[in-house]
Amino acid sequence: MVCEERNLTIEMLDENNVLFVQDIQKNCKELVWTSSSLFHLLNKGSGYGYILKSFNKYIGYILLRSLADEEEVLSLGVLNSNRRKGVASKLFYEFEKDVIRKNVKRIFLEVKVKNYSAICFYEFLGLKKIKVLKDYYKTDNGYENGLLLSKVYF
Repeated sequence: MVCEERNLTIEMLDENNVLFVQDIQKNCKELVWTSSSLFHLLNKGSGYGYILKSFNKYIGYILLRSLADEEEVLSLGVLNSNRRKGVASKLFYEFEKDVIRKNVKRIFLEVKVKNYSAICFYEFLGLKKIKVLKDYYKTDNGYENGLLLSKVYF
């Protein structure tokens, strides 16, 4: 247990809780990572993450990857019924504690340019727009631009 507050518990992702990420992704109508991809990320892909529980129910997660002196946010999700309650911020701030402890120079992530709520959230957390990633995301109708966001620490 990393943090406990008003029946909220943040845990490191491991083999015992990582598959709950899929349930949250389904609820968010996001791309659902396969079980093998999640286990590979944790065991061989320099990945890690956190998952947040409320009253013993998993409600949010963040997937991350370490790359030399940078960290990449791969995915962040919160159950629809728990959005706008600070869950994503709690997960992100827990991640930032690691960033500072490990002297990581910067974090980055990609997001769809039309995902306005995510962009606003990340800007609120201090990330800045770096560049547009032309045709970055494959969609049913072709491709959609992405946006690279970053935050520098050291």
